[in-house]
Amino acid sequence: MPLNYEHIILADFGAGAVLISFGAILGKCSIFQLWVMATFEVFFYCLNEAILTDIFKIFDIGGSMVIHTFGAFFGLSVALFYQSEAAINDELGIGVGNYLSDLVSMIGTLFLFCFWPSFNGAMGDGAAMHRAYINTYLSITASVIASIIVAKATHEGKLEMEIVLNASLAGGVAVGSAADIIVKPFGAMLAGFITGTVSSLGFAFLSKYLQKSKLKLHDTCGVLNLHGMPGLIGGFVSAIVASRMEGNFMGEYSRFQKDGRSAQTQAGFQLAGTFLSLGLAIFTGLITGYITSRPWFQPPPQQALFDDRYHWDACIIEHEELHDLKKLVNNDQSRSKVQSDADDSSRK
Repeated sequence: MPLNYEHIILADFGAGAVLISFGAILGKCSIFQLWVMATFEVFFYCLNEAILTDIFKIFDIGGSMVIHTFGAFFGLSVALFYQSEAAINDELGIGVGNYLSDLVSMIGTLFLFCFWPSFNGAMGDGAAMHRAYINTYLSITASVIASIIVAKATHEGKLEMEIVLNASLAGGVAVGSAADIIVKPFGAMLAGFITGTVSSLGFAFLSKYLQKSKLKLHDTCGVLNLHGMPGLIGGFVSAIVASRMEGNFMGEYSRFQKDGRSAQTQAGFQLAGTFLSLGLAIFTGLITGYITSRPWFQPPPQQALFDDRYHWDACIIEHEELHDLKKLVNNDQSRSKVQSDADDSSRK
């Protein structure tokens, strides 16, 4: 079979699902474990996609069900086997960041805001592609507003970096399944605002609750709140939109009438696809997590959690040596500055 543009886009979608899953286990696994997990997931992802698109014949242009729901819950299921309790007790695993990492993350958020419409509309054509672009921008803008409101409401009137960085993008996930068939801007904006609110509350309360619960679920990047729950909402939104496709309106989207389905029947398949993607992701994720967490896959020791130097031969400087090196560099810089000021004074 020759490689074409559509195949490359579909491969990109599969890679997106794997990257979402990575977000749940980063810092708690080795590079070898990541590679093995990705190998398993690609197979299960393709199986899920084939069932939903070829058998259920769902519409999911932006992958709310196929990519985001599957990738998030697959990764969360794997994360249950990846030193969750040790990660929760590690102060670097509770979301303690620094200014530089937050700054880089904000740059990533801005890029995602700009390019998410291209992701949702890549498989569309003509007017459908234009609708996907516009609806995604409207939805993601509404989720930004919702995330700022919730962040200020839950943090004593101040913005919270984790919520702003992540929940502001939730609208792009929620509108993914129906981005090309929503014809009124109000629908896209409402979906984005609701999803942004749910995602923000998840970052503010749900993640901490799951860490303290019996599950001991440690979600490194918050994929449940940014991809999992918004992906489910996206599936529900697509079912609502499908149920409204009657009469002349449905005629514009004749591709959904191949089997003579009614609007209600198509809505039922949308819901079934959402729950199947959820169930298959959890089931296959548990299998993958159990296999890849075995000792022969070289999991990192507890003291190396959230420390990339463990995986690189060149990065052999210990914590204390690194601290001393930074202190030495700072002292040299201070002495250089003092000497420079003294030289300037002598010249004057």
